[in-house]
Amino acid sequence: MEFFAEIILWTAYIISLYFSIFLLLIFLDKRSFFNQEESRSTEPKHFPFVSVIIPAYNEQDTILKTIQSVLNLHYPKENLEIIVVNDGSTDRTKEVVDEFIQILHQKNNEENNTPTNITFISHQNVGKATSMNKALKLAKGEFFACLDADSEVHHLTLKKMVSYYQEQNNPRLAIITPAMKVKDPKKILQRIQWIEYLLMILVSRLSAQIDSVYVAPGPFSLYKTSIIKKLGGFDPTNLTEDQEIAYRVQKESYLIKQCFDGYVYTNSPGTLKAFYKQRRRWYQGSISCLHQYRSMVLDRKYGDFGIMQMTKNVFGFVLAFTGFFFAFYYLILPVIKKMKNAYILNFDFLVYLKNLSLSNFNILNFEFKKIFIFIFLISITFTFFYLAHKNANEKIRKHGYIHFIPYFAVYYLIKGTILILSLIQFSIGKKTKW
Repeated sequence: MEFFAEIILWTAYIISLYFSIFLLLIFLDKRSFFNQEESRSTEPKHFPFVSVIIPAYNEQDTILKTIQSVLNLHYPKENLEIIVVNDGSTDRTKEVVDEFIQILHQKNNEENNTPTNITFISHQNVGKATSMNKALKLAKGEFFACLDADSEVHHLTLKKMVSYYQEQNNPRLAIITPAMKVKDPKKILQRIQWIEYLLMILVSRLSAQIDSVYVAPGPFSLYKTSIIKKLGGFDPTNLTEDQEIAYRVQKESYLIKQCFDGYVYTNSPGTLKAFYKQRRRWYQGSISCLHQYRSMVLDRKYGDFGIMQMTKNVFGFVLAFTGFFFAFYYLILPVIKKMKNAYILNFDFLVYLKNLSLSNFNILNFEFKKIFIFIFLISITFTFFYLAHKNANEKIRKHGYIHFIPYFAVYYLIKGTILILSLIQFSIGKKTKW
């Protein structure tokens, strides 16, 4: 068993080292590019017509703030339309939106403002992808954005993304992704995700440099309408339609870029139950995407996306298994053994606590090479922490430091556990609804 544990541990080290150093080298190579981006103009040369699609399912508490954030965009109203899609909500989402639109129209008439171009669709529950496709048929914009009904877009983001499109001037550019942050994190779990999302912004930005963005996040990714329609719209059979469309775009040799300073803020789960539900859907969708597009793995035809990104996504599952095994073998299993002893002692917890120790886990017993690599990995991790916060114009101490402890201690164990459960559910054909 010890030999098997050694193999797993070294596998995790090697994989983590390889991809961490690879991302770090991209950053070092592209530093001048990042500096240029920070000084670029964010004012579009012209304002193309844009459709903003807001799919909603049981979002009565957040959808008005979402719609209002679109109305607050610094973008000509005559070149903007909003399409809200109620996907069979069982709460008051429909009533809330209906009332808001009526009040909005009345206010515009009274103040003689430019009429707000807003369309509201309501149908039975068919899933997010199908709702998006229905809205896409009505969309008049040269571009369209998808905005989840629990998210809010910064008032300058659309201008920045349109400007970025125009600067790139590439007819094969299909999607621009935003920099997604956690909105107003209050609970420990939300603050942990705040860290995670900042890291994701940096990784997406680095991935974009080698044309390897693998997901177009629901909160305000901006699409070229003609290209997405040409590709057949969104896949209603996949739980993560934003990831599937990104894979399909890459497979068809179109491009995805990230607008690093186009911010959108999303509400993150504050409870383990909600977090589990969200991540189970994400992971099952990711597994489905990898399975569907497995032919792209290590295929040079798809450039760095096939060689590096697809491979990294596959190894992500390997690392999840590794982390889970490591935690179980060195941390959880010793505790179980001690609990068994406590049972033999008729649950004498004073004796149990006195003798509680993680006997199998002793970092001093590790070989020097392992200790060195571990320290090196931690150093790279903290380097990415620093770069991620700097890149997203955030201060590390903004929400305190206490959430960093569970981030390192248990967060990835929880994610790994959910991923493993998602793999099991996928393998037995159990489906999760949106």
